[in-house]
Amino acid sequence: MSTRQLHNEQQLLLRVSEGDETAFQQLLYAYSDRLGAFVYKLTHSREVAQEIVQDTFIKVWHKRATLPEVGHAGKYLFIIARNLTYNHIRDQARMTLKYQDWLQDMENSDATPGDDEGLAQYLPVIEQAVSQLPPQQRKVFELVRKQGLSHKQIAEQMQLSPESVKKYRKLALQFIREYVRHRVPFPVLLVVLLPLSY
Repeated sequence: MSTRQLHNEQQLLLRVSEGDETAFQQLLYAYSDRLGAFVYKLTHSREVAQEIVQDTFIKVWHKRATLPEVGHAGKYLFIIARNLTYNHIRDQARMTLKYQDWLQDMENSDATPGDDEGLAQYLPVIEQAVSQLPPQQRKVFELVRKQGLSHKQIAEQMQLSPESVKKYRKLALQFIREYVRHRVPFPVLLVVLLPLSY
């Protein structure tokens, strides 16, 4: 963890507000590790923590004109990171609740007489779509969906860059959605692809 201290934060924030990229790098270097550790404690995900820290500093850069009004850089950065983290946790909780509600509806539903297989009846169509993916896309999709691996873990396992993993995942999702669009109800598709949506 970086413990570098900033001797004159106000001066540094002023320089950042004027578009000084070197000053911005100093701010990033001084606080990124501490912010990452803070977010990780709340999310238990290194990947999410990294993304939120990046988003925090992107937000600071975009709003740099307001930095001269900031009294303490650390407090300011931690408030932004905290808010972004709470937004992430809230969105994740909403998705989980939607998933649980949908499963309960499926269990209690009489909407399709004689249908006691639920989700199982749609899986062959989805598996057919997955089987038609190019090898790299299919492997990425299955590692995320079946094993719950992060982009970084998949990148290491497949010896790819995390950017390539993201690209393959996106292409796989686009193909599957298009393939099953007229064959599978949207809520079913949402449940099957839920692990890839956040």
